[in-house]
Amino acid sequence: MAEETIRSFERQHGVRLPGSYRAFVKEVADGGAGPDHGVLGLDEQVDEEDALHQLREEDRHAGFLAAPFPHTDAWPGPGREGSVEYSVQGSLVLGEQGCGTFSRLVVTGRNAGQVWTDDPVWGGLTPGPDFRAWYTAGLAVG
Repeated sequence: MAEETIRSFERQHGVRLPGSYRAFVKEVADGGAGPDHGVLGLDEQVDEEDALHQLREEDRHAGFLAAPFPHTDAWPGPGREGSVEYSVQGSLVLGEQGCGTFSRLVVTGRNAGQVWTDDPVWGGLTPGPDFRAWYTAGLAVG
């Protein structure tokens, strides 16, 4: 992806993409094959029927990506007794893991660059590794 396209996205959303993800988009690929069900392209359109559609639309609301990501530790999902809804502002949905669970890249705050697992029904948010480590581990054939 061209540097100017990346800069345009960053200006539009008021963020600087984390280094390992930014380098991936610029030098390797803008989405495509990857962990789980693959990685969404930075500006990829998602079919309205797809589970990712609503999340992708949410990511694109003004100020959503620029807002500080509010978590530093795992956050229990709303399906657990006594837990409450949680915010995923400051994170970009990367793709679906399956069964309504998603991968999110934190773009703001202390954990910027990490890929967190987002299970909005039961598991909540779980911190993960840096984008590069997440991507390469997801491609490892065992």
